[in-house]
Amino acid sequence: MTALLALAVIFAVAVVISLTVAVAAWRRRGEAVGFGAITVLASGAGWWSAMALAGLFVRDPALALWFVALAYPGVFTLVAGWWATARALTDRSWRLRRRTAAILAVEPVLCTVALATNPWHHLFLDHLRTTGVDGVLAAAFGPLFWLHAAYSYLLVTLSTVMIIQTYARDTRRYRGYLLAVLASVPSLAINVATRLSGGRLVDLTAIGFAIGAPMMYRVVRAGSGPASAPVTYRDLIRTMTDLVIVVDERNRVIDHNPAAAELVAHLDAGVCDGLPAAGEAELTVAGIDLSVRVSALAESRNGTAARLLMARDITAQNRQRAALEEANSRLRAQLVTIEKLRNDLAEQAVRDHLTGLHNRRHLMTRLGEMLDAGRTPCFALIDIDHFKQVNDRYGHSIGDVVLQRVAGVLAAAARDGDVVARYGGEEFAIVFGDAGITEAAARVEALRRQVRATPVRCGDVTVPVTFSAGLATADDAAGVTGLIDAADMALYAAKTSGRDRVSVSAPAPV
Repeated sequence: MTALLALAVIFAVAVVISLTVAVAAWRRRGEAVGFGAITVLASGAGWWSAMALAGLFVRDPALALWFVALAYPGVFTLVAGWWATARALTDRSWRLRRRTAAILAVEPVLCTVALATNPWHHLFLDHLRTTGVDGVLAAAFGPLFWLHAAYSYLLVTLSTVMIIQTYARDTRRYRGYLLAVLASVPSLAINVATRLSGGRLVDLTAIGFAIGAPMMYRVVRAGSGPASAPVTYRDLIRTMTDLVIVVDERNRVIDHNPAAAELVAHLDAGVCDGLPAAGEAELTVAGIDLSVRVSALAESRNGTAARLLMARDITAQNRQRAALEEANSRLRAQLVTIEKLRNDLAEQAVRDHLTGLHNRRHLMTRLGEMLDAGRTPCFALIDIDHFKQVNDRYGHSIGDVVLQRVAGVLAAAARDGDVVARYGGEEFAIVFGDAGITEAAARVEALRRQVRATPVRCGDVTVPVTFSAGLATADDAAGVTGLIDAADMALYAAKTSGRDRVSVSAPAPV
């Protein structure tokens, strides 16, 4: 037997094997998506083998180029079928979407256009060369073919990696996957060697894939493939603890699993009216809270569809969640109370308990912050005149009333940005945040007159009250201590000048 006849027999056997596998897989396509993918793969291998068989006996270069070009629909189909088979083997729920199919069709369409126009540009098939097998012609390829080859190798490689990863997760369960990959290795090796020969070898790639197709078919059919799922579907549904219910277009129950048997007795058509056609929702039936996932099933003749309801009892979870939300609500209320108390305590820590004004610590802090920020506030130090005589003559309780009344006058006259504090004993301090020395002096003078004009009356006792004040500005002193010292010196000057007056500190000499 000559080499040519031997090749013809091998290609013919490959055609028969491929078509047999394709027909067998097509008949079982409803059992698992993997059979549909095998149909595509085997059909591609069969077409490719048939065109290669016909090309063995063509010696006319023009006609031979056409047979080479006609083989490529089989190539495109085989590559796509290999990828789809890999997806089906690695994901039992996978289905070919229209968008995915459209993306997969882009490269074959472009290559078909390139092949149809190849006689004018020779960018896909460059020329034909005579091989050493009885004058059989083989193609040498152009740059567009190599782009196609790179795409095909990439898709096949990604598919192979997916299968190997699945096998690696459970080598015992998916041992057939490794055989499927190994069955394709010789085909890929032959393809690479043929392409790199530049037309010196007859392309036997289709034969390898044709021989490997039965192995892929066997893997899909075996228990490790996606075909096993329909076999155990009924048992799986019946053993599920989740509730599984099938309702028709009128929301009538047409099937359910044992877990849903008790609930079905309480389920009427109106309960399901509020459920979406597909998606998730919550439902309460007979006092039971259910988390329901709704999936649309096959459409009926009138265009409506039955629905599959998978429900889980979440009554306990909802009660726990409600209890948790109530506890969180109480906790938030407690936190608000605690925060209010904390703020009250923080405020009390900076307040004088007798007068309600800020204390000296707060005064020093705020004054330091102003100076650090580059501001130049005015500072007034106020001392009630002859306060010791008030305590000695009227008693400390009357003295406390005098302190409170003076503090009230000072606080009432404060503006935004001012700080009014009890400095110590009968002394008070005012920080004027936004007033110049002239305005600050005028305001303190007005306060002095107001206090003098309103003596403190406590029962039958009337106590005349006056105060002396000293003012300084941060422009005339350095730092907090310097500013306070300058105001204290001005206060001393007011006292030595007869009291009941306001004295302004002179600028420090330069």
